[in-house]
Amino acid sequence: MLKPFVTAVALALTAAPVLGQGTRPPVSVPMPAEQVDRIWQALDLTEALDIMREEGRALSDEIARDYLAGRDGGGWDQAVERIYDPEAMDQTMRTAFAEDLSGADAAPILAFFESDLGHRIISFEMTARRSFLDRQVEDAARDLVLSGDVPEDRAALIDRFIDANDLVDFNTSGAMNTNFAFLTGLSRSDSFAMTEAEVLDQVWTESESSRADTELWLQAYLTTAYEPLSDDDLQSYLDFSRTEQGQRLNRALFAGFGEMYEQQYHALGLAVAQQMAGQDL
Repeated sequence: MLKPFVTAVALALTAAPVLGQGTRPPVSVPMPAEQVDRIWQALDLTEALDIMREEGRALSDEIARDYLAGRDGGGWDQAVERIYDPEAMDQTMRTAFAEDLSGADAAPILAFFESDLGHRIISFEMTARRSFLDRQVEDAARDLVLSGDVPEDRAALIDRFIDANDLVDFNTSGAMNTNFAFLTGLSRSDSFAMTEAEVLDQVWTESESSRADTELWLQAYLTTAYEPLSDDDLQSYLDFSRTEQGQRLNRALFAGFGEMYEQQYHALGLAVAQQMAGQDL
């Protein structure tokens, strides 16, 4: 169900305590709002949210087909508009992101992402992510990875980037949490009533396939996004990602996107349950 959102910006989901994925850093001095805003702009997070909004709307269409058999109606459309409201998405993401950046040093983050290389990286990430809205583009990128035609040195460098940022673990945990959130909301319907234990069992059952798909998606996406970069440029990005502030930024992005995703998926599950209840009347 869940489509990842990678990197320092590219893939972001966080795990909730219910599935055991760590906690946020201790509360410390908040990062000044103007610095948070500069980081937000440097990472082009407004564009990232716009892409995720389009992905969410496409997902809602799939959910309607799978669960509502095309009988979704105006109530469903209104619910989807509320769930993917731009201001609500911005506020949820920005609040959790800023909170998790408390105590971080903005200077090295801004020095990297406000540089020419940083601007190019973000531009390439957003362009690739938007291109993946076309399923044929995504499938072609997956096929390229599976074919073994990606140069060995580049594939190894991308794998090191994935490992340095814990992208597979973070995103697998995030996918499990959003699935849990969706199924918890859906279980309010008599047709899909489940206990919390049953929901957890289903989520864990799907975790292995989710992890494998996440890893392939990451390799396909990053291969596409960073194709214009030289190996030296990509190594510079990897080096930054391994720094303390690079790791802090990565966690903050996962925290922000994760909070937003979990709220959205729970709301989608509830909306399906409510729509089904209306159909049963």
